[in-house]
Amino acid sequence: MLPADAYHGLQAFRDELIGIAQTIDPATAPTSDPRSKPERSRRRALARVFRLWADQVHGNLQTIRSD
Repeated sequence: MLPADAYHGLQAFRDELIGIAQTIDPATAPTSDPRSKPERSRRRALARVFRLWADQVHGNLQTIRSD
């Protein structure tokens, strides 16, 4: 069993990961400059990594919660 403070710490960590992903690749990023397309692609890929990591943490928290 996971202590409550560790559980809440992991929830906060997940929230930080999501915040980082949103900072790296905001939904309202300007798309008019064609020269920025490679940079936008890199940012989107990096943000995807942080979102996947957050999803994994969330899944683990759900598993812990259901035990």
